[in-house]
Amino acid sequence: MAAFNQSGKQIFVGDQCSITALVVSTATFGSTIPSGLASVTCETSWSSATFVIKANDAEAVQQTNDTAHPALSITGKNYGAAQDQISVLGTVTAITGSGETASLTVTLASSGLVITAPAGAVQSAAAYGGSQ
Repeated sequence: MAAFNQSGKQIFVGDQCSITALVVSTATFGSTIPSGLASVTCETSWSSATFVIKANDAEAVQQTNDTAHPALSITGKNYGAAQDQISVLGTVTAITGSGETASLTVTLASSGLVITAPAGAVQSAAAYGGSQ
């Protein structure tokens, strides 16, 4: 059986995707704040499991430029406070299981880190007929 994203569309290995997530916590990187290299712990509404990304693996809404928002998104926007909503960008490299609860292995766009996320937390290129 197939894996399905948050729009109910089938997900394929090789799809570019964005994972809808919330920031749990952020660890600064060096003395530069904000930094695209900050470590950001995230979770999705589909699972209580967390995963860690580099700040510039995500897109975010611009937040205040202060120590409460030590992360810098791929497009240069400040974020990083607990509960900030982000979109983690990557490419699906493997799929285990089926439906919206399938586990996706995703290689992140900027850092190349590999994480696992539930299919139901993802939007993928297949939903739009092309790359994102």
